Amino acid sequence: MKILLVEDDPLTSTTLSEILLAHQYTVTTANDGLTTLEMVETFVYDLIILDIGIPKLDGISVCKQLRSKGYQNPILLLTARDSSTDRVMGLDAGADDYVVKPFDINELMARVRALLRRGKSVSTAVMTWENLSFDPINNEVKSGERLIHLTSKEYCLLELFLLNPKRIFSRRAILDRLWDFAESPGEETVSTHIKCLRQKLKAAGNANPIETVHGLGYRLRAPRDPSESQPATTSFNSQQEISAITSRIWDNFKDRVKIQIGILEQVSPALLQRTLTPELQQQARNEAHKLAGSLGIFGRREGSQVARELECLLELPKLEVNQAQLISDLVVSLSLEASRETPLTPLSSEPVAYSPLILIVDDDLMLAERIRVEAIAWGLRIEMATDISVARKMIAQNPPNIILLDLGFSSLQEDGLTLLKELSHRVPQIPVITLTGRQSLTDRVTVARLGVKIFLQKPLPAYEILKAITEVLSQSRSGKGNRVLIVDDDPDLLNYISNLLELKGLSVTTLEKSEQFWEVLLDCRPDLLILDWEMPGFNGLDICQAVRTDQRWRHLPIIFFSVHTEETSIMQAFAVGASDYLSKTASPETLITQVLRRLQPV
Repeated sequence: MKILLVEDDPLTSTTLSEILLAHQYTVTTANDGLTTLEMVETFVYDLIILDIGIPKLDGISVCKQLRSKGYQNPILLLTARDSSTDRVMGLDAGADDYVVKPFDINELMARVRALLRRGKSVSTAVMTWENLSFDPINNEVKSGERLIHLTSKEYCLLELFLLNPKRIFSRRAILDRLWDFAESPGEETVSTHIKCLRQKLKAAGNANPIETVHGLGYRLRAPRDPSESQPATTSFNSQQEISAITSRIWDNFKDRVKIQIGILEQVSPALLQRTLTPELQQQARNEAHKLAGSLGIFGRREGSQVARELECLLELPKLEVNQAQLISDLVVSLSLEASRETPLTPLSSEPVAYSPLILIVDDDLMLAERIRVEAIAWGLRIEMATDISVARKMIAQNPPNIILLDLGFSSLQEDGLTLLKELSHRVPQIPVITLTGRQSLTDRVTVARLGVKIFLQKPLPAYEILKAITEVLSQSRSGKGNRVLIVDDDPDLLNYISNLLELKGLSVTTLEKSEQFWEVLLDCRPDLLILDWEMPGFNGLDICQAVRTDQRWRHLPIIFFSVHTEETSIMQAFAVGASDYLSKTASPETLITQVLRRLQPV
């Protein structure tokens, strides 16, 4: 598949280009809006990844002009701006999706795949030809169970023919689809790559899948026995490859980053001396904008945030002399973050936020698969239960964030209403959306009385289903959930509280050693935290303060459970961010009531 990447920051452009190439896409780059319009008029692209802040003509204007001319292929906007107004402007301009810098690499790739699928350019399933299997999701080609290593161009060639089994492609048509115009290869290049591809497939035990149509070009030969084909099932681990790519590119661009920071270092002295020109201020703002996006890709989140602060300051129409020290401090902080020698990890190596789990209770496997594939780009996890008994076990073992429930099942003993009635008495409750072919008023009233959030009528596109799911999730993220993390150095107390809460249907994680707290926090992603005051290593106050300084956990309910009942201790706990304070002499009923109240706020 051929992608046009429009990005004027060389560091971001180079990184994304190499990652896209590693995922077997053909990539052409541009760095301004006018060039983009010219290239789109001349060449065919399956997807445009378009930065908004590009010179000559901004991304929003480019998008509007393309759509006004009838351009239909997907457009993905990249921007450092995260306001709802900017998102609306981008989508109203005709963009299909909108990603904010710094972004998660894996999320971006999932959105790219989703847009290409939506544009009907990529198959969502494993394609087979005789005993050859081609997995476009995991980027794998296999002969039986044997993995075949292909170059990016060989992979794209095979994909092109498998996606268009009856079409004849001339060498010029193949060049236009799979090569960047800047490479300007001759038509003999196509013949060479097809020859190499044939040799690799033959060495792996496959017959030649690509036949020559003399005088016209090439096409996929009809398989002799398609039933012998076996699908590929193993996974492609792209994380190591992404890490290697980002580390190598960072080494090549470190000196350029120093130059960018050098421009920012000129602002504070010029401001103090009252010699700051609009041109220098604008140049510095541009460099801060680029650093805010590129540093985040390389795992330097703090540096990205500092660059964003500098960008906001430099956007002010007039800077005051008393702001010089703040700008200087931010630039020093940015320089330290960019120069640290700790190993780089891409932004995707640690989840930015907890990925919600959706349980689909439905025996329609094709529908579930469509939802699962589309959900990747939405940052959602999908699990499937094809009958009520299996759903019960899955809910008990790993309670989902939301349930998508069909009302009708082939079993005469139980249907969706049976499970729905049980869930209506569960504490804490799990939001339920019904997706069903039944449409009677009786059904609608019944499920409404049982607390269903949304009633969806089949058939419905996966996009609309996921849109409803995210709406319900956004409404229920104000603290509702069932995951509790308890930190206390008394193992007997941990066991006692854990048993009490698990009897109420809560998922409980316990921790004795406070030094391991942050790793456990990120692993279990709790909806409520219970802290002891006195512990070896870090005490409850230390942990509470650390949690409150992290943007992801600022609103996490925290209950102190301590033997200290004096007023000064209680005041200290609330001062560092406690949501509630309970004495260890409190009754079990009191503890349970407070926990459930915090998990299910009115």
